Amino acid sequence: MKLLSIRTLHPLLPGFGQAAKKLALTFLLFFLLFSMTDARPAHAALARKDAVQTGDLYNPHPDAGDILLPMPGGLKMAFRLAAVPARGLLWDMPLRPGRDDIANPGRAYYDRRFSAALSAPFTLADLPESWRAAAPKDGSNCFFYLIAKYEVSRGQWRAVMDADFSAAAITADDARPQTGISWYEALDFTRRYTQWLLKNAPDALPRFAHDKRNIGFLRLPTETEWEYAARGGQNIGSQQLLQEDFFPFAESCTLNDYAVFRQGGAFVEKTARIGSRKPNPLGLYDTAGNAAEMCMDMFRFSIGGRLHGSAGGIVRKGGSYLSDAAAVMPGRREETPFFLADGPASAQDLGFRPVLTGINTPGGNRPEELAAAWQSAGEQPASPLTAARNPLEELDRLLALAPNDAVKANLQQLRATLKENNIIVARQKQLEAESLLRTGVYMIETIRNYASRQKALENQRGNMAADAQKTQGDNKARLLEIIALADRGLEQFKISLDKSLTFYISKVAETCTLDDATFTDALAQLEKDFAGQDPFNENMRRNLAIFRDHAGRWRKGTPLARAAVQSQLLERRFQ
Repeated sequence: MKLLSIRTLHPLLPGFGQAAKKLALTFLLFFLLFSMTDARPAHAALARKDAVQTGDLYNPHPDAGDILLPMPGGLKMAFRLAAVPARGLLWDMPLRPGRDDIANPGRAYYDRRFSAALSAPFTLADLPESWRAAAPKDGSNCFFYLIAKYEVSRGQWRAVMDADFSAAAITADDARPQTGISWYEALDFTRRYTQWLLKNAPDALPRFAHDKRNIGFLRLPTETEWEYAARGGQNIGSQQLLQEDFFPFAESCTLNDYAVFRQGGAFVEKTARIGSRKPNPLGLYDTAGNAAEMCMDMFRFSIGGRLHGSAGGIVRKGGSYLSDAAAVMPGRREETPFFLADGPASAQDLGFRPVLTGINTPGGNRPEELAAAWQSAGEQPASPLTAARNPLEELDRLLALAPNDAVKANLQQLRATLKENNIIVARQKQLEAESLLRTGVYMIETIRNYASRQKALENQRGNMAADAQKTQGDNKARLLEIIALADRGLEQFKISLDKSLTFYISKVAETCTLDDATFTDALAQLEKDFAGQDPFNENMRRNLAIFRDHAGRWRKGTPLARAAVQSQLLERRFQ
């Protein structure tokens, strides 16, 4: 801006005396100088606000649990380790993706929860040594995949897809999610990035133990992989995965603290930078809102607790900045076409985050381990038999004596059917055992709740009784009526507490019907379910320890007396 002189400004002030003109000009010059001086810091502040560092494009919130892979142009991609509890290679974790949204019954065939299962290809031994610190303490009974901590940013997209990318030329928009691309382009990104890693940083990818050929690779997540991680993964527990619409929020937080979305009809102009809100319990950002995310799966309706047979477009998850609160829930399921009339479909609010995974049938020791797992699966009946022989053992004897190939083929088919049935029954037995233990753990909380309410009412009754001794007339009569009502309430609490204790003890005694392996496996699963560090899970772990102690005594034939059980359950509540 050119500085104006008094001579230049003087003709602009007609009708003023000389003294007044000088005073006005002095004030005007002071104002202009002040404005010029103030403009520079304001502009600088604006520039600082819009400026981005390289880390803003891939990991604005570094954490000790992050796993970082290199990218072209000096960028990186941050991943989090998702651990799936399972007893073995041929076992998996049952899940119920979707959302039972009673407020929108017309969407039930889109969103209603359905039966699914999840596992992953990597064992703890397959992970690089430096990654194992991010695994749960008992990671030997888990299987692993990695999922990107953030939605892929525009800068990361350009680093892989644009040969001319330079980190020196990044802008504020490069820290926003990459959107406006098709499903096929997202797949091409995962292909190109994997190829770049294989060429430039092969040691950054996980390898299967003793397998020199197969290696980890990037792809889009399945719907089940995405939803498990978006709900909090192994840091939540199976019951919260089944029951909650969302993961538990931190104290005093709301959905707005975790999601960029349209609130109360207010219009959000565009996506925010990656990581602009709080992370979920697994450490992932923006799984709710900001940019919706593509999955590998094709969309199918959810009907009757399972997915319908018609495979349609792309599954879209998480909602976007254009979505309302209901649409950013992790169980919401939406469909996007692969193609529109003008070509491959894309949307300005649709992006993606990749997973890092591998194949299910690598080399090394895995073929023998899979064969051994299949050989042992279903070979033993899931419940004690009164017959002298295991049916499969009897069939093996008959197979050895088969007079011809036709009889042998029929017997082998019967054996395969019995084996499959044993596997199904064994898994159902394991789920029932976990349900039994979980019921016992929750009953401890129920008993304590009744006892706490009973004690509070006893205190109130005592205070009212003391007041009644000092009161006369109508006030005394009303207090006596309330005291009588409190007495009836105390009697109901006593009955409820007594029945709850009886039910709890019956669940403890019922564990005696479980064999040692099933009981131990169920305990281990619940320990994983309650692995979170929030107050709820800490309390559930204490309850599980009490239930384990009681069940252990019953299983050894040395049960505690009823009064001792009640005292042990309640002593922490009132100490």
